[in-house]
Amino acid sequence: MDYSARKRGPRSAKWLVLALVSIGTLMSTLDASIVSVAMPTLTAAFHTTVSTSQWFVLAYTSVVTVLLLAFGKLGDIVGRRRLYLCGILAFTAGSLVCGFSVSALMLILARGFQAVGASMIMSSGPALVTDAFPPEERGKSLGFIGSAVALGLLAGPLAGGVIIQYLSWHWMFFINVPIGLVLAAILATRVRGLDESRDGRLDIAGAGLMAIALAALLAGLMRGQDSGWLSHTAIALLVTALAFGAAFIVLERRASDPVLRLSLFRHRDFAVGAISGWANYAATFPIPVFVPFYLQNILGYDPRRVGLVLAFGPLTLALVAPLAGSLSDRIGPRLLTFVGLSIASAGLLSLRTLDPGSSMVGVVWRLVLASLGSAIFVSPNSSSVMGSVAREELGVAAGVVALVRNLGMVCGIALAGSIITTVERGFTATGEIGRGAAFRQLAFLEGLRAALLVCAAIALAGALVSALRVRPYGADRA
Repeated sequence: MDYSARKRGPRSAKWLVLALVSIGTLMSTLDASIVSVAMPTLTAAFHTTVSTSQWFVLAYTSVVTVLLLAFGKLGDIVGRRRLYLCGILAFTAGSLVCGFSVSALMLILARGFQAVGASMIMSSGPALVTDAFPPEERGKSLGFIGSAVALGLLAGPLAGGVIIQYLSWHWMFFINVPIGLVLAAILATRVRGLDESRDGRLDIAGAGLMAIALAALLAGLMRGQDSGWLSHTAIALLVTALAFGAAFIVLERRASDPVLRLSLFRHRDFAVGAISGWANYAATFPIPVFVPFYLQNILGYDPRRVGLVLAFGPLTLALVAPLAGSLSDRIGPRLLTFVGLSIASAGLLSLRTLDPGSSMVGVVWRLVLASLGSAIFVSPNSSSVMGSVAREELGVAAGVVALVRNLGMVCGIALAGSIITTVERGFTATGEIGRGAAFRQLAFLEGLRAALLVCAAIALAGALVSALRVRPYGADRA
């Protein structure tokens, strides 16, 4: 669609489009973070274990990860407004089912369906705004979406704590229903001209292979923590993941219209940015998933206080990330990305020193340190990745960045959860865990410390990879 087509239709409603996309982005981002503070509550409500309850988060992030690129391509074919509208409706329906869930399995499945809608929202929202705004206003408009993401991360723990404290966990999901219905009605009746279809086809085979590889990887990680890493099932699943991953790469190299352009990874800055971006999210995302168990079960915080403590992380991100992005425009991304992940690694190591007697201030400054490192890293890394590709590849590059981000989150949760479960199993084998709640808390705390050590190592490895960028100043390619 050329710019004149945009100007005739959607420009008159560009701010309405931006408002709708920003609210939808806020909803989908908030729902990814709001559940983290409710993990202990949900675990107790459904009488399940930590390894099972982590799927309340993992089901959402993994489904989004699997479908992100496919829906991005589908939006180009059928129209971004139509796909975004379908995403809002699917997300709203999934939220309703989540709120009425009566078992852990039902909630996990509902979260997966909710994530189908979220994936449509995340993949088509920025493109919808880009279509609605002229080129000279594109950066400003997309900046509002970035603010919505930060607000969702910040508001999630706070809103979750308040809702659980004064209402019930069900309302974390019910609150999306009226908002989603209003958004869908306005989008269907007030927004026009953004449904131009384009040439191309959906690479169903490639998307399918990627989905199977990721599902097998996750299942293998979960099976490994439950039955042992040398169990036949775990090994078979991990081998399956490798086989289908290799088949995906072979297919995408030959496809005329692939779901993922592997040629992007020939640019070192793009590959370095993707790898270090995965490391950042794999290292830091387990914090809001597993630290709430420490805060509520060991320190005895109520859900509202847990949400308040966790909010300092995204608050740091919201305040520092824009400043780091501006600074990278002047001094380049190489130093900032290296320093950022190094600080994140130090913050993760500091979290390992928490104990049953730690103060609230002691918890907060450690969370802020880890979040500060991630905040320094994210914007310069994104700038480096987007600046390493030609202009006509920016859309594909943005999709890959989002995919890498979600893969990091999924793998980080699965890895940390498997480590915690393995350590807890060791306490069970010695018989100590049966001696009372204090020993069960000790088992979890030792598992959390082991997981944080591995996460710190991943962050440090990402920092070293970041130093390999070819161009320190991230100038766009000609």
